[in-house]
Amino acid sequence: MKPVHYKDIAGALRRDPASVSASLSIEGKQAQIDKRPAYFLRVAPGLYRYNDICEGAVDEDLIAEVRDRAEDFNAATRRDMREAIAALDVKAFENLAKIALINIRARVEELEIVGRDGNTVMMKISWRDDGGRSPVLVYAIKCELDEEIEPSTILQIRGALPIYEANQGVLITNGRVSEEARKAALGYSNHDKKVSVYPIHLMDIDILLNVLLESRTGVRTKRVEVLVLDTDFFENL
Repeated sequence: MKPVHYKDIAGALRRDPASVSASLSIEGKQAQIDKRPAYFLRVAPGLYRYNDICEGAVDEDLIAEVRDRAEDFNAATRRDMREAIAALDVKAFENLAKIALINIRARVEELEIVGRDGNTVMMKISWRDDGGRSPVLVYAIKCELDEEIEPSTILQIRGALPIYEANQGVLITNGRVSEEARKAALGYSNHDKKVSVYPIHLMDIDILLNVLLESRTGVRTKRVEVLVLDTDFFENL
């Protein structure tokens, strides 16, 4: 079945596109809670396809088993992606960071490279949702596998914001952000006291993988045919 954009679905149903997009997202999350296949699969940003596995699915135990196996396979793919990203050079990671920015609604067509330093690329962007009114400084930092990001990195980004006339920062990295660095990004001091500072948004390896997998970037979807018994056929023989 050909993927359909959620705005086209909204038009056919005469509903608000934002409402349809939210409904598709909620249904997908509910499917995870219910441990069943989602009725619609997100195959690209804004594009959805009906999940064929739901057609005629009468054996709930079979569906649960298929889902469990799919989750195991997806977990293995996630580990493989983590290692593949760690193996990238700085230029390739820069390109990956730009793709991630597209998926979080950045105006990448106006992106400006403002600096490079070893394994770090500094970029200036703005958000699509606010019409480009808020200048944002992005630090794309390429790390080794499971390398930890310390609070000093957060302080460095925050200190650079005035230099580039930005009022918020974004860290995109394949490293792991330490708990202390997360607190620093949220504006907590060494004494766990909240202070008023420029916000630093974090996209470490786990969030980066979520963004890539949800947008089906860097992976291919494999369709699986599941055969279930047609009891009506045998009853009518």
